[in-house]
Formats: sequence, C-alpha cells, structure tokens
Amino acid sequence: MVALSLARLGFRLAELLLRVSDMVVAPSPGGVATVIGEVRAGWRDIAALRRRGDKAVDSFGEQIASRLEGKIADARRQCEDRGVDADLLRSAVTEVEVLLKKLAKDNDVVVAAVRNPDSFGEVIRGRVQEYRRNVEAAAEPFFDALVRAVTEEFVLLAPGSKDFQIGALRQVLDGVDAILDRIGEVKAGQEEQTAHFDGRFDRLEDAMSELVPRRPSRIRFGSRPMKAAGFVGRREQAELFEAVFAEVAARTAFTGMRGSGKSQLATAVAARCEAEDWPLVAWIPAGSREAVLSGLAELGRELGVDVEDGPSLEVIAQRCLTALASAQESNRLIVFDDVENPDDLKSLIPHGAGLRVLVTTTRLADWAGASWVHVPIGVFEREQSISILLDRTGQVDREAADAVAGALGDLPVAVAQAAATARRGRYDLADYLETLKRTTLEAGVRRQAGDEYPEAVGVALWLAFQSALERIEDQSHHREAIARAQLGDLSVLAASGIPARWLEALDGGSGDAREALSELIESSVCQLSEDRSKVMIHGLQGRVVRETWQDEPAHWEWVEEEAAGLLGAVDVTAIPVSDSGRRRREALDLVEQLRAVAGQDYSKSLLSHPRTADALAHALWYATEFGNPQAAVSLSDAVDLLAKTLGPDRPRTLTARGNLAGAYRSAGRLKQAIDLHEQNLADRERILDPNHPDILASRNNLANAYQDAGKLEQAIELHEQNLAEALRVLGPDHPDTLASRNNLAYAYESAGRLKRATDLYKQNLADRLRVLGPNHPDTLASRNNLAYAYESAGRLKRATDLYKQNLADRLRVLGPNHPDTLASRNNLASAYRSAGRLDEAIELHEQNLADRERVLGPDHPRTLVSRNNLAGAYESAGRLDEAIELHEQNLADSERVLGADHPDTLASRNNLASAYRSAGRLNEAIELHEQNLADRERVLGADHPDTLASRNNLAYAYRFAGRLNEAVPLFERTLADRERVLGADHPDTLASRNNLAYAYWSAGRCDEAIGLFERNLAEALRVLGPDHPNTRIFRDNLVDTYRTVGRDEDAAALLDPPPDPDDTDAEAPA
Repeated sequence: MVALSLARLGFRLAELLLRVSDMVVAPSPGGVATVIGEVRAGWRDIAALRRRGDKAVDSFGEQIASRLEGKIADARRQCEDRGVDADLLRSAVTEVEVLLKKLAKDNDVVVAAVRNPDSFGEVIRGRVQEYRRNVEAAAEPFFDALVRAVTEEFVLLAPGSKDFQIGALRQVLDGVDAILDRIGEVKAGQEEQTAHFDGRFDRLEDAMSELVPRRPSRIRFGSRPMKAAGFVGRREQAELFEAVFAEVAARTAFTGMRGSGKSQLATAVAARCEAEDWPLVAWIPAGSREAVLSGLAELGRELGVDVEDGPSLEVIAQRCLTALASAQESNRLIVFDDVENPDDLKSLIPHGAGLRVLVTTTRLADWAGASWVHVPIGVFEREQSISILLDRTGQVDREAADAVAGALGDLPVAVAQAAATARRGRYDLADYLETLKRTTLEAGVRRQAGDEYPEAVGVALWLAFQSALERIEDQSHHREAIARAQLGDLSVLAASGIPARWLEALDGGSGDAREALSELIESSVCQLSEDRSKVMIHGLQGRVVRETWQDEPAHWEWVEEEAAGLLGAVDVTAIPVSDSGRRRREALDLVEQLRAVAGQDYSKSLLSHPRTADALAHALWYATEFGNPQAAVSLSDAVDLLAKTLGPDRPRTLTARGNLAGAYRSAGRLKQAIDLHEQNLADRERILDPNHPDILASRNNLANAYQDAGKLEQAIELHEQNLAEALRVLGPDHPDTLASRNNLAYAYESAGRLKRATDLYKQNLADRLRVLGPNHPDTLASRNNLAYAYESAGRLKRATDLYKQNLADRLRVLGPNHPDTLASRNNLASAYRSAGRLDEAIELHEQNLADRERVLGPDHPRTLVSRNNLAGAYESAGRLDEAIELHEQNLADSERVLGADHPDTLASRNNLASAYRSAGRLNEAIELHEQNLADRERVLGADHPDTLASRNNLAYAYRFAGRLNEAVPLFERTLADRERVLGADHPDTLASRNNLAYAYWSAGRCDEAIGLFERNLAEALRVLGPDHPNTRIFRDNLVDTYRTVGRDEDAAALLDPPPDPDDTDAEAPA
C-alpha cells in the first residue's frame, strides 16, 4: 500500500539475485558449479541488468517489491485488523532488509545459492532468529510472512531451483524492459527550423543500448483492476476457464448486472494467462467506441504497427487488428472491459490463431451469436456472501450476516463493500443492518435500466464512502478535505482510472495526501490497478459519489474545480529533461484523461473551466513534442467541444486549435494542418491587435506548414511578412525576431535562393553571437545553418571550416554524446564527402553510426539516417557491395520502425534503388524507383518536391538502361513541373534542365541538347556562381557536347578556370 512501501526490500532481494548472477556469469576460482542451458540463460538475463544501468536495477527491485506486496497483503491486513501499529510493521520490514543486505555480502551464501537455490530457505532459517528478536511480538506474524514471501520469490526467480519459473522471471524482467523502453533522449535544439543537421529528427524516440540482448517480446498492456485480496471463486468460473483455456471458443462474453464481479473474474483470467506466460495479455476499457479505438491504437503501437504516416485512430486500430490476425499462432488474450454498447465493437473485434477475446458487459441480449460463448455472471451464493461478511469482519453473527446478504441481494460489489465498511468502521453486522434499513434511498444511487439489485445496494455504497470520509476526518479535517477531492476526481475523470502519482501529489505531495488515498483504498472505496500505476473506482461507487454531490450544487461546483485543478496541475516540464520516457508517459496520461472528459456525458462540463482548457493545450503540445502526434490528434473532439463551450474566438480555444494543427502537421496530415492554421491566423487577425505576438506565431506556423507541403512561394511570402512585423513590433534583437529571420533564410534555401539565404544566415549568426553569446545552443545552430548554406552553394572550404568549428564547440559545450554533437559530426562528414575527401568522410560516418547505435539505439530514426549516410559514402567511394548491404538493412529497418509510407522510408527506398543502378542492377533499380514514385504521388501528392525527385530518378534509371523513349518524356514532365512549382532558378530545376539535355544528347538530338546545356550553364553561373559543383557539371556536359559536334574552340573557351571564391572575401555572383 501507499503507506507501507516494500521498495527497499525489493531492492535488497534484487541485489542478492544480481550478486548470485555475477558468480554464475563470471565464476571465481572458488569453484561454483557449472550451470548450463535455461538455468545459465536465466542467470545471464539477470546479470544483463547491470549493463543497462542503475535505472534497470532499480526497476528490477520495484517489480520484485510489487510481487512481494501481493504475497503479504493478507498477513498485513490481519495485523491491521488486530490494531498492530504501522510503525511496528515498518520495523519488521527493516529487519528483513538488513538480513538480505548481509546475505548478499556472504560469499558462502552466494555460492550455495548457485549450487542449490532450493537451499535458500534453510539458509535464511539459520540466520533469521537474531533479526526476529528485534521485532515486537505483535508484528512477528508479519515478519514471518515477509521472510516466507522473500524465500518463495527467490526460489521462484532463481534459475535452477525446483520451483524456478522462467515465465515468472521473464515477467519481472519484462517489467524492467517496459520501464527502460520509455527512457530515451530528449528533443534537441530549439523550435525554429534548424532541420539542416542530417535529416528529419524532430523527436527522439525511446531507445536502448545495443549491448542488451532482447528477449522475444511479451506484452502486458493496459491497467486492469487488481485481483481482490481473498478473491472468491464463482460457480461460473469453471465454465469460464474452460472456454478460455481449453480453447472452446475464441470469443467469450461475461454478462451480468453492474457490480456482479465480471471485471474481477476477467482479472482472474488475465492473471492466469500471465502466470502461464502467454505472449500477449491486453486489457482495454470499452465504455465507448472512442475508448476502444484508443485502446487498440495504443496496443498497435506496442505491437510496432506503422503510425508514422499520421493515420487516424481508426486506421491505427485496423492496423493493430491486421497485426494480430497475421501473427504466428500463440496463446493471446484481449479483454474489452465494460462494453456499454456492442455496436462500439463493430469491425473492431480481433481475431487470429490462438487469440481469445473476452468481453464484460451488462448487455444480456446481444451475445447470442454462434461466434460467442455466453457466460452469464450472477450474484454470490448465499453461503459465499455469509462467509465473506464473517471472515472479513472477524465476526460470528451468522444470522446478521445472512440478513445483510439478503438485503444486498448477494451482489458481490455490495457484499464486499459492506464487509469492508463494517471492518474499518468496527460495526457489528447487526448494527450495520439497522443502518442500511433506516437510510433513505435519496442518499443512495438511482438505478439504471437493467439494474436488478435492491435499493439497499446504493445505500451500502453511500455508507462506504461516507464512513471512510468520517474516519479520515476523525484523524484530520485537512486530510478529509484531500480525500474528498480525491474521491471527486475519481468519480468525474476517466472511468479507466487516474494515475496514482497525481492523486498522491495533491496538497503539494504531502503525507496527508498519501494517507488519505491509502485510507480510501483500505476502505475498498477505490482500488489500485494490478500494475499499481492507477487508482480506480467501481462504476457503481463512482455514480453514488457523483449523484450524492450533484444534489448539492455548491459542493459539485467545488468537485469540478478540483478535478480541473488536478488536470491543470500536470506539469510535464517538472520532470527532468533527461527522463523523456516519464515525460512522454505523463503527456499520454493527460491525453487519456482529456479524451475521457470529452466523451463522458457527466464530465463534459469540465471543459468550461480554464485550467482544463490549459491542460488540453498542454496535452496537445507535449504528446506531439514527445513523438505521438496521433494521440494528440485523438483530442480533436475535445478541441471542438472546447470551441462550443468557451466560444471559437477565445484565446484558449485558439491556442488549443493551433496545437492541434501542429499535431496534424507532425503526423504528416498537412491538409488538415493548413486548414486549421489558416483558420487560426484569420481569427487572430480579426480579434487581436495587429501587433499582437500571437499573430506572428500563427503566421509562422502556417508558413512552416506551407513549406512542408512544398508551397514555397506562399511560405516565403508569409515569412517575409513575419520578419518585417517582428522587426517593427519586437525589435531586431528579440529571440523571436532572430527565429523569424532564420525561418525565412531556410525557406529561401529550400527555394534555391542561396545568396539571400546565406546573407540572412550570416546576419543571424552575427546577431546571436552579440546577443546570446558564442556558446548558446541557438548560436551554434546558426553557425550550423550557415555552414549548410555554404555547402549547398558549393563553397565547400567555408562550409567545412564552419562545421569543424561547430563540432569542436559542441563537443566542449554539450559533450560527445549530445544529439547535436553527433549531428555536427555527421554534417562535417557530409561536407567531406561533397568535397571528395571520402576517406575522412567514411571514418567520421562510421564513428557517428557507432555512437548513435550506442547512445540512441539501433532503431532510432537518427541512427537510420547515420546508416544511410555511411552507405552513401561507401557508394561514392565505389564500395558498392558494402553500400548496398547497408541500404538494404536500412530500408528493412525503416519499414519496420517508421512504416512503409514514412518520408524517410521512401528516401531509403530511393537510395537503395540508386545503389542498385550504380552497381548495374538496373531491373531492380527501376522496379524500386517505379514503386517509390507511385508511393510518393499517393502519400505526398504529385507536386511535392520529393515526388518530383522520384520522377527525375526514375527517368534517370530509364536513360541508364537505354530506355530513352520512356526517359525523355519523364524528364520533360519533371522539368515543366519544377519550373511551375519551384521556379526557373531553383537548383532542382537547373538539374532537371541538365538531365533533359543529357537525355536529348544520348538520343542523338544534339541541337536540342546544346541549346538546353547553354541556357542551363548561363542560369547556373547567374544563380549558383562559377565554382558551384553543379555549375562545373553543367560546364563539363556542354564541353563534351561541343566536342562531339566538332566545336573544339567553343569547348576550349569554357575550360579557363574561374577564381575560387573561397580564396577571397568576395561573394559568389547573385
């Protein structure tokens, strides 16, 4: 429980297991018996935790502590029922901790544990008495239970013991993996456009070191209710287990009235599946279709389905169903809990070899189809009810217990709650019965259609939470107010539960908040989820709280304010930047709560509260920031509801809409992003002062979306307007003004207007050096961007010098493992490659790939970029076999990690096709280029710059293969499209004109070729300058063509070398 943690005890046992594993993996000369097979593999899995770092060891201990708490729950409850003080119980825990710490340092114990883990119980029994003597007599039974639990856990997890369960060990180790898989790096750099580094790396996804061997994935998904202590088996249980475990049917529906224990029985099934090591056990709240879609979408992400092309929740859910259906046959379970409307599952019911689907619902008449096994869940048998009431209260009045059970209709939730209330409130059952009788229904719960329980059930649930609050108030008025707020939050926020850490953080994270929550859980008014991450309240209990307090308008207004305050208090930025996994989890938990608020009729009014609106804006922003824009997009209904509640023109509505547009943009859904950004800019220009900074922000966001969509002239126009406004409103040195100038420079560069881009980058670097200083990240970013512009303009010496300076500065300021430092090394390597310094380029690319695999993990998007760049350098050096091998690996990894339609995957396919072409494998190259062009036209649109590049590359492959009749029309179309979309002076347009001229020349159409080559060289000299690499290529092509037709004097006139602009301070001609 919250008030008595076994975390340190779990850590001590983990420490002992690690100590033993060290002896197995690296045995000492003392002579530990050799262990082999699964036993050695098990110890090696434990030993591998050390290589993962302190977080892995800590989380291993947490997983063990969680299991220990479940084992000693009954013993602890019995002690508390006898009134044993909590401090005595804590002292017992401390003694066992000390014992384990001493055992871990005893070499004889460690050797014995390796040779014969089953002897661990005897080892402990031989040493336990000196520690037991330090425990008060009242706490001795609890101490004994702790020792037994520790012994059982060691024997269960220690490979080689007779009771060793590899499934149990893997369950604990996978719990560690689930934590470590959330630990990654944080987004580097600033919000402005500094995307020149090495490709798309807007976010850092979760990653792990390559040194950690990955076990086959086993997924434990969702937060299900904890199996109740003293769980009572039911007469339906045998039929239920037969249906699920004997594969009688793939689909089973538990039906019964609210409170009949359907979810508890489903929890028992899930627990058994986990104990039997099923690869997948998933729990999905199903109170609405939106909840089902969200659950399947999140499960799909766990399964690794493609989400990087920005699909809707519906599409992700369908991809999840496809993944489940196509998976290899294995025992798997998915539970849809609390289905309100069977139509919510329409087209969403999973199927697959070995997959079982379990539904819990109050709808009795909707599951008669042949594909479902219908298991009706009734109430307790009377003897079961009587036993629960007597056993849990420690009373013997069978007649009173019988009467209470009769009054409650043997409804499981009411009987269990009555026992808890009587036990905690020290009621005689006869007195409790009288209280039930004299309390009016108005204080109970209004029954809904299909509810067949007696009216006394509502009274019992009302008594439960009122009695709990009264007991807490007897201890502290302040603590009672906190408990009241916690109950209100549970009753009005997500029915699937609230993160326990949020409820414990009320009142500034005081001890009162933890004690209040602990008392509510002990009173069975609410409960922890099985994974202890959430606190849940039974649907009937939550309705009692709501309906009781809704009858008091002033009190209900306070409840809503408190719930809105809880959401508004969620502060992702309070979590250390280094812990990106926790930050991402916090953002997604907030998304889940707000999605529920917008979908539950009784909670929609929360969106009228400013703090809920602020929480919505934050959830949209941070879910996108931490790499899950699809989750943010799932809040579109909440944004619509906010607009209806507050009004479409209110500042908080505009902020939320803008953040939703940003989520659409990050998800690649550019049309929706542009529509929302255009709407937001128009609204802000209409309602705000013309000089308001928010107008500048909206215009910048729309310009960036235009740029992503390839609408460069529209983007440039907006960026130019924004820079002028920022200079006028904010002044030349304001950070937002500098960001605006950077963004305009990037837009110029994207449009091929390199002189303008370079001038702005130079000005920005000078200003940031003056305003921010030489070591500020924005200053380093500006130097990087200027270097990239020089590289694009062919001024490689200047680019290389700046890149080298930036790498040295980032190594000094940020350290060798910072993502920006790795980006700088990548950029320097690319500049070396452009300059033909291939040995130096390859050496740096190899170092960068190794570092990114170590720091970010082998599947991180930036690691994929590094592998692609190294492959490109190999290709430039003629090492085609190595290049193709890396490109093939990268394409497979990109398809698996990013999805087949992600822009980076399409780029990987293009690069592999180019490598095949270079190696003379033309049929394979053409097939890939044709596939890529079709995919880019479908995903990005016909006019997107990447689509135009794909068309050019396919035409080039056709020409290379001698298929000139197909190549020439494609080159002609690409040139026309680039002139229309990008403009006549864009570097890509110049490249297209050159390629078409070369195709004409190859086809013997020399006059047409010469005319295009001459025009292109003139344009390149004007736009790019005489020393740009492309200008040199264009000049060489024209020279060759002149010589072919006998115009040697014209060819010789072109061969006089121009001055190198890097040797002077002069700029290249504009």
